[in-house]
Amino acid sequence: MRKRVDFLSIQNCGRRLPTQHFLLVHRASPGPTARLGITVTRKIGGAVIRNRIKRSVREAFRRVRLGLPPVDLVVIARRGCGGLTPTEVAGELAPALERLATVEP
Repeated sequence: MRKRVDFLSIQNCGRRLPTQHFLLVHRASPGPTARLGITVTRKIGGAVIRNRIKRSVREAFRRVRLGLPPVDLVVIARRGCGGLTPTEVAGELAPALERLATVEP
């Protein structure tokens, strides 16, 4: 997802799945596959840190994408996630994404 309207509509009327460093907001997707949007604010850190988090989240999503129902998913980074390694990000998001695969959107 790339449009602000999509992000806002999901954040306003989607279901929330919190983790320690991330908040996952999801709703049913009109398309055939799962879509991902990522929000990382400047409060998290500089551009290098924000982009590292986004790459890590994208990779974690890619690994489980085929097992997900058609949902629109927005991952919002919380404070404190700037120091996480890609392995730690994937380890934290994997259970939430698996739970999302079993929950009706």
